[in-house]
Amino acid sequence: MSQEIKIEKKASEVIQPKSPLEARQAISSKKDLSGANLNGMQLQNLNAVGAILRKTDLSGSDLSKGLLVNPNFYRASLLGALMQNTVLLGGDLVKTSFKQSNLSNTAFIGVDAELASFEEANLRNAGFVGANLQNANFSNANLTGSRLANLDVTDADFSGADLTGAHAYNVDWAQAKVPPASIPEPFVKLPTWVWSVLLGGLLGSITLLVYALIRKRKKR
Repeated sequence: MSQEIKIEKKASEVIQPKSPLEARQAISSKKDLSGANLNGMQLQNLNAVGAILRKTDLSGSDLSKGLLVNPNFYRASLLGALMQNTVLLGGDLVKTSFKQSNLSNTAFIGVDAELASFEEANLRNAGFVGANLQNANFSNANLTGSRLANLDVTDADFSGADLTGAHAYNVDWAQAKVPPASIPEPFVKLPTWVWSVLLGGLLGSITLLVYALIRKRKKR
């Protein structure tokens, strides 16, 4: 888990975008938006590397259809936010609140989401791959049709979560504080070398996306 860090600021020190356009520019240029109020902002199709959004209020905001590489959402609030069809590649989601948010069809790849709250969140058809979910709260979350692979779910709470149609690979549900009432079916059994090829292809595709994003930013 990320170390506790003091990020409290005086009101005069907080960068506070006044419009979605200002917010997009600040996020894309890696301005420190710790403690900013982005409540309800329309930030769809946002592509950013290293966004700094610690303790930022993104409640009710719309971050759908984005690509966020190594974002820092430490203790941010995304209560009731929209973040469907988004890719989060790496990043700090420690103690982040996604309570009652719409995260359907979103991919969480290699994220650190220890102590994060996904309580009552819509995670329909979402994917978690290589993620740290220790002590995370998924109570009453909708995980129907989700794909879960190589996860640490130690002391995670899945009480009341719906995992109908979900599939999992290399997840030790016995380590969870409250395992799902219905354990997800395993993925199709494939030889180890096949999984390596598939994973390599996935990582290659993600690398190309990141490379294209960086080139696009440089041209700007």
